[in-house]
Amino acid sequence: MIRRFICALALLCLACTAGASAEGRHTVLYFYENYCESCSPEEDFAETFRELTGLSLEDCDFSAYNVVRESGRAQLEAALDALGLETASLPLTVVDGTAYQGAGELEAQLPPRAMEWGGSTDSAIVYLYIPACESCARAEAALEGLPETVTVQRGGYAFESAVTVERIDLSADPALAEALFDRYEVPDDRRVTPAVFFANRYLSGADAIETSLAEMVRLGWAIGGVQLAYADHEPVSSAPVALTVAETVGAGLVGGLNPCALSMLLLFLSIVMESRGRAGGYVACFLLSKFACYLLIGFALLGLLQQFNPGWLQPLARILLTVIGGILALVNLWDAWQARRENFGKIRNQLPSRMRRGLHRAIRALTARQVLAPAVIALGFIVALGEFLCAGQLYLMRLLAALQSGERASAANLIAYCTAFLAPSALLSALVLRGKSQMEISGFLAGHMAAVKLLTALAMLILILAAWLL
Repeated sequence: MIRRFICALALLCLACTAGASAEGRHTVLYFYENYCESCSPEEDFAETFRELTGLSLEDCDFSAYNVVRESGRAQLEAALDALGLETASLPLTVVDGTAYQGAGELEAQLPPRAMEWGGSTDSAIVYLYIPACESCARAEAALEGLPETVTVQRGGYAFESAVTVERIDLSADPALAEALFDRYEVPDDRRVTPAVFFANRYLSGADAIETSLAEMVRLGWAIGGVQLAYADHEPVSSAPVALTVAETVGAGLVGGLNPCALSMLLLFLSIVMESRGRAGGYVACFLLSKFACYLLIGFALLGLLQQFNPGWLQPLARILLTVIGGILALVNLWDAWQARRENFGKIRNQLPSRMRRGLHRAIRALTARQVLAPAVIALGFIVALGEFLCAGQLYLMRLLAALQSGERASAANLIAYCTAFLAPSALLSALVLRGKSQMEISGFLAGHMAAVKLLTALAMLILILAAWLL
């Protein structure tokens, strides 16, 4: 008797406070009769409730009772007393103190009342992508195919819902993307782009988006929106970026050992050494100018391609990476063999003799009378642009790999590559400035040219494999 009284009192309080439920969690009681061991009425009701209200029972205070059990019958009797009902037609649903007897009454009366709970009626979709992504282009086409509005049918009630799409570039805002993955509890192997998030659901991968998104939107499953907030989420780990930068540094070091770049540097050093006390400053200006030039080349290419973000960019980048990288790898393997045999005249991957002579004349012309910092800075740009055709090949390969993979932290990777690329030049300059013989250094570079060419070919092959396997 006491137990029934407590239950009735609780349900009576619920009925009295039903008007305030719009601002908080809704309370749902579900009474049913089930003798079947393999049936799941509670799961079926959860889906029905979602279809009729657009709200998940996980966001409600939900309790279900099977009246074939004694405890369930006691709860039903207490609910009837609190609601002032003598009998009930099962299944009986009580939402915020209002009773709906039978499935027909629930479908007819609950949907219009649920519309009064407030909240947006828009079908809001959050789309996560990365630039130059082949699969993202397919997902984008599916999103473009969505109608501006859909007619949503909830039981016997229909209404219009506007379809909206919020696009988020993962590479530009990785923390927010990670927060979305965490909030929707997306498994690690499904944390990929493209992905869409809506209400309490998500779709990961182009195939799922193409096959399911339009139908889910039509059914009204996207109504409710997604909160784009960073709250309650830890900062994203920088480990993936660190790994990418490490790979980039390795490629930069190999590119910086290219004989084209080092031979031009030795010629410059042979001239500025005449300035003695000022030589160190001029060398620093020269190397920083080359650094700025290479960095600008990288930002210009990446910025241009990412700005337009064509769907064909990723497959084209992979094909170019394979074709160009394969050819250059073979050429560098040939050069390694010729350098090993000391047939330096047969080396193919180097600046044409006419261009080398032109750069030599430019260096001598700008430094013939007096070496000035502005002239050295201009010279650094000229030399960097000229030698990019030879020494910049691996740099170009790295840019294509970045576009193909849609990797994060492009600016950090560009800076890391350019810094690593100039590290061998900085070391060689330091040796010369400290009194090492240029002839000795030139002989050392010539003796190790085969190894440099072999490393360059290997780096290109690794980039090609990464483009197809990762």
